[in-house]
Amino acid sequence: MAATKKPYRRLPGTGYNYLIPGWAICLLFFVIGIFALILRGRRVQLWEGEEHLLLVEWDGNREYYKRFNYPDIQAFIVQKTSEGKAANIVFVVFLVLFAVLGAMTSDIAGRIVLLFLAGVFGLLLLGNFLSGPTCRCWARTAVQTELLPSLSRLPRFRKVLARIRPRIAAAQGELASEEVSGRMREWAAGGGSAAAPGYIVDDPNAPPRMVT
Repeated sequence: MAATKKPYRRLPGTGYNYLIPGWAICLLFFVIGIFALILRGRRVQLWEGEEHLLLVEWDGNREYYKRFNYPDIQAFIVQKTSEGKAANIVFVVFLVLFAVLGAMTSDIAGRIVLLFLAGVFGLLLLGNFLSGPTCRCWARTAVQTELLPSLSRLPRFRKVLARIRPRIAAAQGELASEEVSGRMREWAAGGGSAAAPGYIVDDPNAPPRMVT
């Protein structure tokens, strides 16, 4: 029997439509606990299909789907941000603060707790640094320019682009560099934005099949 064809494969990365910056949520976590996660907004993932990219948003109750057909994708727009640097500053401040307090306290139990918290922020700092520069990425078609929150790191964006570029090239053919520059000038002349339609909500009782 022939192997079952896999219609979707999840692309690297999971993002959120943050209501406030991610680094602020990390700080609020130490103030209001797990309730800070409510401010993350919807979870967003990208799935690679045979004929289109599928953007999946989940609000904890139901999923919302948006499709980007490979022939319709005109560009991916990437803007480097300073969110990663801001998070590093916050993590360094708390790392130094707890490390100094831990070194100054004479209580063994208190010192262990403070140094443990310093280690937590040290791990957060290391993980943020190793993840690479932060960015914002949009997918542009003729009718919309959609933010892709799951592609929030430059290395992750490059990895995803390397995976889907062959599908886009197969659907559209390769463009000459002059044509690419011309299209970007047209986009800039038009204000750099396009009206985005509302969400396309599929029947929640019959979601698309997804595999890891």
